[in-house]
Amino acid sequence: MFFDKFLKASKKVFTYEKKSSSTVIHKVTNECLEENLEDILKSTGNPGDLFIHRIEDGVKTFAVAMYFETLADSNLLGQHVIEPLNKFIQGKTGILTENQVKLLLSVSKLIEITDLHKAIDRLLSGYALILVHNSKTIFAVSLPGFPRRAVEEAATEKQIKGPREGFTETLNDNISLLRRYIKDPNLRLEKKLIGERTKTEIAVMYLNDVANPDIVKEVHKRLEQIKIDGILESGYIAEMISDRRLTPFPLVQETERPDRVASALLEGRVAIMVDRSAFNIVVPVTSNEFYQTAEDFYFNFFTGTAVRFIRAIGTIIAVTLPGFYVSMVTVNPELLPPPVVQLEASARTQMPFPAVLELLITFFAFEILREASVRFPTNINMILGVGGGIIMGIAAINAGFVSGITVAIVVFCTLGTFTTSNPDKEQAWRWVRYILFFAGSVFGVVGVVAAGVMVLAHMAGLKSFGVSYLAPWAPPMAVDIADAPVRLPWWLSYRRPPTYRPQQEDRLGKNEGEDEA
Repeated sequence: MFFDKFLKASKKVFTYEKKSSSTVIHKVTNECLEENLEDILKSTGNPGDLFIHRIEDGVKTFAVAMYFETLADSNLLGQHVIEPLNKFIQGKTGILTENQVKLLLSVSKLIEITDLHKAIDRLLSGYALILVHNSKTIFAVSLPGFPRRAVEEAATEKQIKGPREGFTETLNDNISLLRRYIKDPNLRLEKKLIGERTKTEIAVMYLNDVANPDIVKEVHKRLEQIKIDGILESGYIAEMISDRRLTPFPLVQETERPDRVASALLEGRVAIMVDRSAFNIVVPVTSNEFYQTAEDFYFNFFTGTAVRFIRAIGTIIAVTLPGFYVSMVTVNPELLPPPVVQLEASARTQMPFPAVLELLITFFAFEILREASVRFPTNINMILGVGGGIIMGIAAINAGFVSGITVAIVVFCTLGTFTTSNPDKEQAWRWVRYILFFAGSVFGVVGVVAAGVMVLAHMAGLKSFGVSYLAPWAPPMAVDIADAPVRLPWWLSYRRPPTYRPQQEDRLGKNEGEDEA
């Protein structure tokens, strides 16, 4: 009964009715400056970092500028807003009107608001509000002064060749990085707010003449269905817009590299950018995408093909080796050649634990070391991470707790899972490795094969925004398969991948297959 309810809940998007605690009326129906100011202060609780500056002639208040000094740039505000208004009032040139405010303020972005609720949202987003006497309009000025991180190299997707720029936690900076790559008027940008309390800004970007309209429509539909208190990172969005919740495999692609997002847009995919997150989402995605990197296309196609094969083979061995090893040692030793059986028997003569428990303990020890090394201070990470692993492995072997073969297998499998170019996919394969391991320890080689088939069947049933997760292998697509195991040269990649159903199939115009000597 509980499991049925859990399955039913997992298919739903987080939704609930919004219960607003705000007591502010929506329309600015009152022309009294002081009453509008009192309504805003009452709604925000008059916090300590809310600064209020009155523009007056000593007797009468003509306007009020209010802003959070922790979010807005007070120096720019004084230079471009307060100083011009003060000069106008001191000059005794007349009554301050809405049109005069527009002429006096030398700012690039000035928004007129007639809704107090929207004005408060702007104030909390870092805007400065200008309230004018005898006016139903509130002016919002964008002069951001909050701290932001500089553009740096992507920490989780480092590469030898190619651009060193990575996304930051500022949405506008990330949009700017993408616009530098794609200077096309067909690049569409649509923004929306998600999160009843955080009001997190989300940007949806796509090429209007390339992306499939049905996919774009589905993206907007799923985003609009999200009703939640707050969005603190793109992972919130990624989980709630996935086609299926009960799966370890990522059904959206998260990346902090602008060149990868630009490449995805050129293929007809859609990017979802989240404010305050350095990871941005690309949909749809297939399992094949997680074994390709932008660096594959920065080297020649021979090198790109070689590294793709290395990633694929490394992942396959890292996931299946523990299961096959424990199955052949404990259940099906007759499948091993006699010399290997003798070597394994001599290595395990003095071992106190059976092979299954020995391998499980070693994996668990390395998992702990791995999680701890991620959170080590940077200056001692290398010393404690690498040095601690080596010392721990040597000490365990010398003490006779584990065999050298077991440590070698665990180290190789741990390193092999990192050949996947995406952290989410790497985490999924970690869980699959343990499934195959336990299947092999109980049912032998047959158990490993059966569990592997079940995992593939599960992946075959997954979809990402209507696209098969195992494409282009299932269903087979000749054009995409040609570029999956190998990296085709650009002079042969004259078609966009049909997997994502782009509106325009041609990528290189009429240069199909040209290869000038």
